[in-house]
Amino acid sequence: MKKSIIALDPGESTGWVFVDTHDRLTGGTAPKNHLEVVKLLEMCSPDIVVIERFNLYPGMAKSLAWNSFYPCEVIGVVKCYCMQHGIAIVEQAPSVKKYAGGLKDDWAQLKHTVRTTEHTKDAYQHLKYYLRNGGKKYI
Repeated sequence: MKKSIIALDPGESTGWVFVDTHDRLTGGTAPKNHLEVVKLLEMCSPDIVVIERFNLYPGMAKSLAWNSFYPCEVIGVVKCYCMQHGIAIVEQAPSVKKYAGGLKDDWAQLKHTVRTTEHTKDAYQHLKYYLRNGGKKYI
């Protein structure tokens, strides 16, 4: 049975792309608000969550001093939600986006129907990478 998947790219806002069991694609950008991220997950009710992992690289540590690390908070909220609801979660490195296979026709349609940001585009690329490389064990 085909699974529904939401891909998330957390940042100061959270880009998202959702594909349902009928291959319908939707997406957008959730504002900087933990409850909005939870509402998004509740609305989509995904079987699988793909999320960009956050790593603090040594070269960035000094420039991020005093940062609240909101993306890390979002990742924690998403992980907690997934644990509570028995939803599979897949973390991906930011670098996998360059191996996603580029932006496809469905992205062109999507970007004209919703308010998209760079985070939405990144979430789309995480979804495409997952579907090309890791999704077979879940679908």
